[in-house]
Amino acid sequence: MPRVLIKTVFHNTRFKCQRCNTCCHHKRPEDFGDLVPLERLKEFWEKSNLIYLTAQDIKNICRETGLDPSDFVDTLYRYDGKLVRVDDSGKRIVLDFPVLKSKADTTCVFFNNGCTIYSIRPKACRLFPFRVEEETTPLGDIILNISCNRSCPGTGNGKIADKKLLEKLVSDQFQERSEAIATEVRILAQDGKISSDARIYRSHPGRRTQSKST
Repeated sequence: MPRVLIKTVFHNTRFKCQRCNTCCHHKRPEDFGDLVPLERLKEFWEKSNLIYLTAQDIKNICRETGLDPSDFVDTLYRYDGKLVRVDDSGKRIVLDFPVLKSKADTTCVFFNNGCTIYSIRPKACRLFPFRVEEETTPLGDIILNISCNRSCPGTGNGKIADKKLLEKLVSDQFQERSEAIATEVRILAQDGKISSDARIYRSHPGRRTQSKST
């Protein structure tokens, strides 16, 4: 079984949100298509800053705003709560993780001279300027590197970030997502929908004007 290692790759860093709205702009790199092969995932992380949503994030926003997930959730395929899709007769496994939708000017759909859902903002927003970048070793182990965006004006202010707290938050989120993926893959495999030579991709949601369903 592959191991999952969590590393904080920054020294003692102070942070206090300045409500500057810089992180409310989402980058979707144009040199990537709808699917991101795993071998280019690190490059994708370096060029994007999409806000990935947990199932609880989505529930919280729906409950507090009365919106439907389709109003603010971006995925490559039509969102129905699932994370795993199969394509090309089962030769492609696509991990289609939900992210926040963006407006034409790249700002978050909940941005209007500031965050309009600040009290219930997603965990990824609460983590900022700390972000998680996934790395796979030659042995198949997964390393979750927690880095810090030094360009954020909030860095250097406030209290020193609690590394242990950050590591636990990332660990809990990764475990929840991994369990959901494992369950979905097992069901798809049992139904014969996954080819033995299938390749795994990550989706690049938000590039299509029209989503498709499976």
